[in-house]
Amino acid sequence: GPDRPGRLRGRHERGVRSMSTVSNQSDTAAPAPARAAGTGLAGVRPRPLWRRPASLRMFWQLLLIGGILYLLSAAIGNFQERTPGSGLGISFAFLDAPARFEIGLNVFGATARDPVWMAFAVGLVNTLRVALLGIVLCTVLGFLLALARLSHNWLLSRVALVWIETVRNLPLLLQLLFWYALSTLFPRPTEAWTIGESIFITNRGVYFPAIAMGGVHYLAVAALLLSIPATILMIRAADRHFERTQHRLPAGRAGVALMLGLPAAILFLGGADMSPSHPELGRFNLTGGGLITPEFLATLIALSVYQSGFAAETIRSGIQGVRKGQIEAAVSLGLPPRLVLRKVVLPQALRIVIPPMTSQYMSLIKNSSLAVVIGYPELVRVSTAVIAETGRAVECIAILMATYLTMSLLTAAFMNWYNRRTAYMDA
Repeated sequence: GPDRPGRLRGRHERGVRSMSTVSNQSDTAAPAPARAAGTGLAGVRPRPLWRRPASLRMFWQLLLIGGILYLLSAAIGNFQERTPGSGLGISFAFLDAPARFEIGLNVFGATARDPVWMAFAVGLVNTLRVALLGIVLCTVLGFLLALARLSHNWLLSRVALVWIETVRNLPLLLQLLFWYALSTLFPRPTEAWTIGESIFITNRGVYFPAIAMGGVHYLAVAALLLSIPATILMIRAADRHFERTQHRLPAGRAGVALMLGLPAAILFLGGADMSPSHPELGRFNLTGGGLITPEFLATLIALSVYQSGFAAETIRSGIQGVRKGQIEAAVSLGLPPRLVLRKVVLPQALRIVIPPMTSQYMSLIKNSSLAVVIGYPELVRVSTAVIAETGRAVECIAILMATYLTMSLLTAAFMNWYNRRTAYMDA
């Protein structure tokens, strides 16, 4: 009838009033849970500190560490009590005694009259020398092998595949002996092969002109080593500046000037003697100049070649982990292959490559101890000589374990830092 629109309007107004009433009631009731929040969810009090899962996990971990330390101290105490008069108790006083043996490859000029701790320092330097150079060479060689393995050239790809499978499936000790045996094929010093009348290749090593190193020279070398990461940081900062402003800074030239100028300034201000010493042929052997021993060359080549096979597969997997769509997009923009590899592929592949490469580097450092079989004076070789002279086997083994553990942990810490830095920069 005619009253129907009025009735509908009245019902609508009553419904609106009822909805506003419900909303007002909900607003006034809302603070109730908030007031109860001080005693926990829905009025439940939080657990005490000693019953929380995090506290329990920390308690059991501390208890385990304490138990291990207690057992270790008990074992050491038992050993000390069992050998009171035999002189075999654990003591590191022998480190101050004379070494009583000579070390062939020696950067410190240590003699048999110097203390034992200096002999260990010489062995540590020899280990670090072959390990750091081996890491650089295995990385470069592994990268080249990975690119060759991914090449569209059938012959180049198959040669890289044979290389990788061969070096990965032959024992490292066998490869080390093989490369060392090749040194016997070179002539004696009296019949040495010469290069330019100043470089001599013999079965005792490679002789070449060298500068007599002193304190100023070592300081210049340290400055050069420090300027290399500084140059890398400068180049990266210049790249970020170019991405923001499209203005290129001369970071490359500045880095080269830093790497060359800083050591040169140190040598000039320190008055270092830069005249090289040339090797001369005596009655039976060559004297003077620098020498690269066959033991060092064999160790370096064996470690680099062996680890390059594993590094190549790791780098290849990282490159293949980059999505093909991004590579195709970069190519479609007209970027040359060099820039595609540098700007698109490698920054993303590093996220995949760095963690497994950390294991490869740590393995190379630890495998350097195998050089003891060919007489390279690294840590294990020096330790065996010290044990033969002093009889302190337990202490020497403990020093070796602590040294290799420290080197491995430092390598892992640096690679983890670099991994986080790379991930942050890529993001």
